[in-house]
Amino acid sequence: MNIEQARQILKTQIELEKTPKGRPITQDAILHLDASLSDEKNFGNDVIQCLGCGMVSSILLVETGCPNCGCVDLETDISE
Repeated sequence: MNIEQARQILKTQIELEKTPKGRPITQDAILHLDASLSDEKNFGNDVIQCLGCGMVSSILLVETGCPNCGCVDLETDISE
């Protein structure tokens, strides 16, 4: 799934301040999600999901692990 396809998931995480697994999202992670949504030229890139907290985010912004919980176990196979 790419960023364009996951836009609603990213927006919902910001609005609810929760991951799809129901875990809380930090303010730093919300800024990360805002950056993913505002970078329209990269909407064709993949999103990842943290296997720890469940946060879905741009693969381009997770070099050191999940921006929400720090987990390094990330997965690109995301089903809606």
